Amino acid sequence: MAVSPRVLLPAPVAARYPALPTEVVAFLAAIELCGSADQTVWLFTAEDYARTDESGFGWNECELMALNAAVGDPSWQAEIAAFWNDHFPFMLAVHSDYDYLAVRVSDGAVVHGCAPESESPTQVTSSFGQFIEQFQSQAMAATAQWPFSLFMGAGG
Repeated sequence: MAVSPRVLLPAPVAARYPALPTEVVAFLAAIELCGSADQTVWLFTAEDYARTDESGFGWNECELMALNAAVGDPSWQAEIAAFWNDHFPFMLAVHSDYDYLAVRVSDGAVVHGCAPESESPTQVTSSFGQFIEQFQSQAMAATAQWPFSLFMGAGG
């Protein structure tokens, strides 16, 4: 019996990120659960992207916090929305400053950012494939380098 691949993104999220690299979607769709033992770091899964209730942390938590800070300033809110329309978050660490990893959709690079300057990320790798290779290498190292260390478990 053939197993059908899981759909990672619900229609509204998929519509927001139509140019998301297929390797990102395939990788994340294959994961049912992936996080640190203390539940402060995790990769987003199909369940996270589909969640519509407000319990727990949402896949777009950093965007929501920024939009909340910009209430009453439509221009700033538009800038925030434009930023997140080009940045697809796939990993979150809540043990520090809401550190996230995202794919910059316009060029496929992986970036790292954190609150309160979530919309000023730094590039980690030039592609998702390169990110996976480096993450794997860092996970095997005695001491992971920053920013990888932030996502290897509690505290970084």
